[in-house]
Amino acid sequence: MEEKRFAHLKYLYPRNDSGFLLPVAIILLFVVSGLLLYFVMSYVSQMNIYEMLESHYLSATIKKMENQR
Repeated sequence: MEEKRFAHLKYLYPRNDSGFLLPVAIILLFVVSGLLLYFVMSYVSQMNIYEMLESHYLSATIKKMENQR
């Protein structure tokens, strides 16, 4: 009777007796984390370049405006 009542749980929580799933999950975690870190760092680097260019062109514009007086 108990087995019939909890028979559906066997398919919800599969057992992995070979131990294959844990190393694959850890490797997948590191790969996804590494890719996420790569994309975030490249985005931050790109934003720093844009800020540097903005400040450069802003100061160049101010110098041009001061020279026109």
